[in-house]
Amino acid sequence: MGKETIKKLSISLVTNPILIIIYWAFFYELALLCKFGRMNHNILILSICVLLFIVIIIFTTIITIKKIEKEEIKSKKSSYMNIWICISIVMFVGITSVYGSRIYNSAVNYGDKLSLVIYDLKNKRSIKFENDNIYVNGVEGILNDIGKKYDLPDKLYILDNFKLNFNKEGKITSFETFVYGKDSKEKEKIYLIYYDNKKSDKITVISNNNTNANYNDDKLLKPLISTIKAISIEDTVSTWNESDYGIVYYGKRNWGFNTEGIVNIDEQGNKSYIDISSEIIGYTVSLFVPEKEDKYTPIRYNLKCEEAWSKSTIPPKKDEEENSLQNSKNDNEEFYLTKEIGYRLNIEDAAAGSRFYSLNNTVDGGQTWKVINEDPFLGKTGVASGIIFINDKLGFLCLSHSGGSNGELYRTEDGGLSYRKVEFPIKEVKLDNNIIINSFDFPTIPYEENDVLNMLVGQGQDGDYNGDSQALYQSKDNGATWKYVKELHK
Repeated sequence: MGKETIKKLSISLVTNPILIIIYWAFFYELALLCKFGRMNHNILILSICVLLFIVIIIFTTIITIKKIEKEEIKSKKSSYMNIWICISIVMFVGITSVYGSRIYNSAVNYGDKLSLVIYDLKNKRSIKFENDNIYVNGVEGILNDIGKKYDLPDKLYILDNFKLNFNKEGKITSFETFVYGKDSKEKEKIYLIYYDNKKSDKITVISNNNTNANYNDDKLLKPLISTIKAISIEDTVSTWNESDYGIVYYGKRNWGFNTEGIVNIDEQGNKSYIDISSEIIGYTVSLFVPEKEDKYTPIRYNLKCEEAWSKSTIPPKKDEEENSLQNSKNDNEEFYLTKEIGYRLNIEDAAAGSRFYSLNNTVDGGQTWKVINEDPFLGKTGVASGIIFINDKLGFLCLSHSGGSNGELYRTEDGGLSYRKVEFPIKEVKLDNNIIINSFDFPTIPYEENDVLNMLVGQGQDGDYNGDSQALYQSKDNGATWKYVKELHK
């Protein structure tokens, strides 16, 4: 194929309006894929575009070569043709620039799907789970497996909690935790660690250098490891005779004078006296039967040893204690409308500090669950900060972003099958230097009072306007529209 033939073929392709439309459709869908994911939907359309692209190229090549052979293509071009060539080139350049910019933004804008994919490639690792029996390997077995790929800090802290589930044979079925610490070079590292045998046979670890942690000894991980070593988990759960069991650890906790389920043990597993004359404070590891805490009282082990953290009787900070206490089944990711009907946000994918959720529903008190909405947050990622159902149709979800600095509220009126982002009027405030800002950007779960829905909108973790005040909004149409009422001071 000569240079003249290649030149004429290139002109034929560039000026083909069908090819331009296919090129635009391809980049449009590719930009959506990079921003929101939705693989099943976008990949199908992208595949069709590629197929049509190939067909058009082949067809145009064949027609162009035949015309050249018949000398039907004149070397002299009309002024109209020259103009169309210029327009076509401008269109190709414009499409590439506009959607290339969007794809680039998806790569650098944390929260978009492409940025999470890139983040995962840099920070996410899958590790073969070998020490997967809690009876034999304990929690230390998990860290030993992770240690084959990561040089974990010697002193680890949990960000919130450590939750683990296992079956009757001791096989670990799932766990999840955030841990952080300083490595041998005094560099801060945080790790999101999770495993679910229904989704993968490997442990997933996502690491990051941004901790923003306070290194509170109330959240040490070591007491969990030491406690699991000291007790016989198999003997404890055998008395319940169920198929599935759970372990939860929140660090140091204050149980007040409630001795129910409390067991003091030493490093050899020997039980010791419980002093009921003072509050029970300690690093507690709880064993329980999931969804059956009412039937079986959880066993709560407090480890007593020579370590300084074990001897300490200083109560944990109030806000951390309140977060750790499980006073009911309802929390930021789970809500029960009745004893039988409940809703739960399940993590489907995660990166450090951000998650994708699906919404699940139970009608038998949590014995069985089914997915009713694969993407309740409409493609957005973050951390669930609240869930509630006013009735079997009307409900709300909250999603926080950027470490809790801002958030969004979502509303359903069909029992969770679909959600829409809630819009509310922005309350701007004027600072002393005359700068106008929008301080109130963290909506919380609405509550009903006198047939009116009330919603407090806070300032998030990064807000400090007017003593960290909140804005009160009200709705008289079940949350469809909202009206600003007043500013409230804490």
